[in-house]
Amino acid sequence: MSKTHPSLSAIKYALLVVPVLDYATTTAGWAATLCPDQPVSGQTASCRKKAEEIVVRSRNASFVVSSSLSRLSGAVLKERHLDTLGDVAERLPNVSFTSTTQANPVIMMRGLGGPEEETSSLYVPFMLDGIPMMSMALGQIFDLDHMDVTQGPELTKGPNVFGGMVSATSRDPGNRFGGSLDFEYGTGNRRRAVMSNDIPLGPNTALRVTVGGEVADGYVSNRFLDRKDTAGWHSWFGRLKLLHKDSAGGEWRVSLHHVLNHGGNDYFASPTLALRHESVNTERGMNDNDYWAGSAQYHRAFSRKMIVDVALGGNATQWKSEIPESVFSARTGFTMPTRQAGGTITVSGSSGTLDWRGGIFGQEMMRSTPYLFDMSPYYLSNTTAVLNNANVAGFAELAWRFSPSWRLVPSFRVEHNQWSMSQWSGLQTASVPEDYTILQTLPKQTASRTVPLPGLKLEYHPQTDSGLMQFGWISYTRAYMPPGFSPHAVMAATAQTPFDASYGNNLEIGYRLHDRKDKWSAEVIGYSNLISNLQVVTTNANGESVVATAAKAHTRGMELNATFKPIRSLTLSGFLGLTYAAYDRFLFAGQNFSGQQLNGTPKSSFGFSGTWTPGDGWSVNVNVVRRGRTNLYPSSTLVNDPYVLVDAQIEKKWRWWNIAIYGRNLADARYLTRGLASGEAVAANPRLLGLRVGVTY
Repeated sequence: MSKTHPSLSAIKYALLVVPVLDYATTTAGWAATLCPDQPVSGQTASCRKKAEEIVVRSRNASFVVSSSLSRLSGAVLKERHLDTLGDVAERLPNVSFTSTTQANPVIMMRGLGGPEEETSSLYVPFMLDGIPMMSMALGQIFDLDHMDVTQGPELTKGPNVFGGMVSATSRDPGNRFGGSLDFEYGTGNRRRAVMSNDIPLGPNTALRVTVGGEVADGYVSNRFLDRKDTAGWHSWFGRLKLLHKDSAGGEWRVSLHHVLNHGGNDYFASPTLALRHESVNTERGMNDNDYWAGSAQYHRAFSRKMIVDVALGGNATQWKSEIPESVFSARTGFTMPTRQAGGTITVSGSSGTLDWRGGIFGQEMMRSTPYLFDMSPYYLSNTTAVLNNANVAGFAELAWRFSPSWRLVPSFRVEHNQWSMSQWSGLQTASVPEDYTILQTLPKQTASRTVPLPGLKLEYHPQTDSGLMQFGWISYTRAYMPPGFSPHAVMAATAQTPFDASYGNNLEIGYRLHDRKDKWSAEVIGYSNLISNLQVVTTNANGESVVATAAKAHTRGMELNATFKPIRSLTLSGFLGLTYAAYDRFLFAGQNFSGQQLNGTPKSSFGFSGTWTPGDGWSVNVNVVRRGRTNLYPSSTLVNDPYVLVDAQIEKKWRWWNIAIYGRNLADARYLTRGLASGEAVAANPRLLGLRVGVTY
């Protein structure tokens, strides 16, 4: 078998080169014979042999994916201390995040994202072992095999994807008894321990058990309370994963996940105090997250013409938030339970010059969205609502390889959404300076939409045996975000008015080059997305938090990625991300936002890294990322100036042991992750230093 080579797309992670596993299957369209049948059997055999060589070399999972894909291995997530989705996002090109606390990030890609806590519509869905999750309740990232970050809309990956998708896959159990134990200690009095064990239950069955915990004081110094732990947390997390391979060639995976996090909520302060990680709040507040998730997956290749993949499951999450009363001079908070269940069934295969992929996706979600704002006796607002979404979609993709180097891939998706908002009530009351009470209720409100979503890709992948691998594509995708309701509106007239569905027309062109000797690689991707009725979280003239729609908006930009290995022990890599995302026509509450940059979106980001492995178990890594000026989400009145993140690690491994000294944000860049129109802000973590010690057995 010919030698395989790592993919360029995996390099998009700024910290280091992340090799992607090769899938040397013959089920993709590029796997057919390169030359026509010939009458001489020896010539035919020779032709097939050459074709198989080239196919195996080029069948890298990411290299021939016609979209912007970054794969981060579980080892990278662990070793680079990327503990939340926010840590991951700010180290990738054209990816950002907004967060009210350390454990509740919302991912944004190419300018799109943000309203997840106001509604249950997702610009960027998060998948864990094939099932949808509420990413804000995810908390800790632990014991993953890999995480895929895909930018741009997708029609055939299960859930509806408007701006991009994050998909995490937990680590499979091994077939021998063994495991690992890791301890960490870092600034902020952060202590973390994780233990994983593989337990064989039979020749074809194994169980992996992972448990862990983390305690930290956080990174806020409260002057009023004279405490340094008001933004701290303690969490417990665990996972059971069973893998069974049956005699028919099927693979069964059953997973159970649980994370429980209790923490303070002393994050909001004036921008000046927030940037110094200081607070004068009179209470600690509360930020508690709890989720259970279960999934069952099945994979079987019946033949080249029939491969079946099934993922079914659900989750129950609860986010309880109480902001310190001194932030708004009011008691403010909510308890937001969410229940989701659903899954995807996919069938794929190939025959001759054709290959296909088709399936169905279904999901039902229910979320309770109460919200209290109590500054009695002057004013009290208490809203309640239950949101429900039933979503069913069918999708198909048929690819035609009309020449050895060219492939045409039309795709189609039919999406049906049934939204409802029930049990809505809005209470407003006060006794000073006037005594009044307004209580409004609504019957069940519904909205539904069925939409066709077409897509078309043209791919170029020359099948040559030269020293250079090439892959290019140009694609069009119709994107869609369903309509819905604003549950936190305090007036019935506002709450019962649904906001419009969003539509996007996304064009993308990309080209990858990779040296077969693994010396260098390069990638360039350009995109343009024209959007109508873009859903935006904002505040209306009555002070209600609502989802409005910008009539016209657009995002466009590019991503450049490259890697170079001058010697075997040294890898250099870098990226550049450029995004211009703006409202073209958006009039709301008497203001004209047309021409304004979308919130939470840096126009530029670039980074470079070097990884040196001199031998004898040593490795050294240095990484630098610069992110451009940003209007904070959801307020546009607060701005992040450009900032630079510097990370580094030195690690030594022995046969059983490893020890590492690491630092994140070594330059101690001060920047904000959230900004409100009222002036309060949330700051990102300061400089972090730590020590990790691990043993493998």
